[in-house]
Amino acid sequence: MTILDKRTAVASAALLAVIATGATAGKDGSNSGPLRCEIRDTVQGDAILLEPVVYADRSISGTYTVSVSGGGTAGSASIRQGGAFEAGPGIPAPLGTMSVGANGAAYDVKLKVTAGGTSVSCVKQVSGAT
Repeated sequence: MTILDKRTAVASAALLAVIATGATAGKDGSNSGPLRCEIRDTVQGDAILLEPVVYADRSISGTYTVSVSGGGTAGSASIRQGGAFEAGPGIPAPLGTMSVGANGAAYDVKLKVTAGGTSVSCVKQVSGAT
């Protein structure tokens, strides 16, 4: 194997590792590792209910920030909140519920969780019916 072949093999392996990591991370959050997050969304009538949630493999406490931005024909929303949480195995930590207008609206939701020296982020785009 030549030096160029070895470099190509190493680069290919690194690219494959990045692709595999992206495939397991999920579109709306970190769903692997000791600290994970999720952004749940449910359309109920004229509203989209947003619920950020933290999961942990061991008892842990930390902080979070969540922001929502976007809107539709009826107006726009800009929400930012944060605080402390506690989570543990089998005890997910819901971080509150937010409600935004659904009719023709689209929102970017970002959640950042920090605990035990680790930070994870979840990003999700949600939209309501027109």
